[in-house]
Amino acid sequence: MSSSPRRSVLITGCSVGSSGHALALEFAAQGMRVFATARSTKSLSQLEAKGIEILPLDVTSAESTAALKAEITKRTGGKLDMLFNNAGMMYEAPAIEADPIRVRKMFDANVFGVFDMVNAFIPLLLASVSGSQAPPTIINTSSILGRLPFPFAAGYNASKAAVASYSDTLRIELNPLGIKVVTLFMGEVATGLMSADNISFGHESLYIDVQGAAQERSRQHARSSIKPEEFARQVVNEVISKPRAGKGEYLWKGTNAFLVWLLNAVGWRKIFDGSMESAVELDKKEIKKAIFDKGQRSVKRD
Repeated sequence: MSSSPRRSVLITGCSVGSSGHALALEFAAQGMRVFATARSTKSLSQLEAKGIEILPLDVTSAESTAALKAEITKRTGGKLDMLFNNAGMMYEAPAIEADPIRVRKMFDANVFGVFDMVNAFIPLLLASVSGSQAPPTIINTSSILGRLPFPFAAGYNASKAAVASYSDTLRIELNPLGIKVVTLFMGEVATGLMSADNISFGHESLYIDVQGAAQERSRQHARSSIKPEEFARQVVNEVISKPRAGKGEYLWKGTNAFLVWLLNAVGWRKIFDGSMESAVELDKKEIKKAIFDKGQRSVKRD
């Protein structure tokens, strides 16, 4: 009797140093056939050396998504067991000063990229329903920041809240089709997603007085957050150990993820305000006054 083929997983956003890179390695270590993607396959050479199949993908490009679907279809005979939507980007800036082009680009990657990947790969997931011991599964990466008023990341927070809402509704809609949907609320993980080097409000910013605090917040994040390898181990173990529909549909993994889940469940609506403000010095009276004064001067200039 021939052995059953390995279950397959397609992961987006697997560039070196990312959580996706660590997830690809962990799924492979668990015996799954892994398709790892990134905009440039040059960043995936370490994965290829481990026997992981690497493919190019820009989730914001319809042509790139279609090309990937065709290639996966060819390699698997038109089936896929798991789709892990992990790709994303972060842009930090004051909400009222954010570059709208960059915000839209972020939504294209974080939100519409998820929509498009799900729509493209549903036929392959459906083809895996019959005869499978575990339901085909979609895992969508949201963030604890979708549940927090995290200053100077309003656009990112909103994009991850959108993913969580979409994913939760998708869970109900795909249940009759035999497809499981998991929403991953990602806590703080020490990747390059949040970087002090990426924060520059500009000299004319109303919030220039707290730019340094926002940068230090990112440095502290890098120092104290869980490593991608441990994050991946926890996520993959949870996904594999709870394969059935109705089990493990919400994952809270990463530094502070459990705390955010708990306080969201039992706390009042503004429970996070104090810690969010103090992290970027918005709790200091002199700072708030400086921001207020700049705002009023800007009105007079206009």
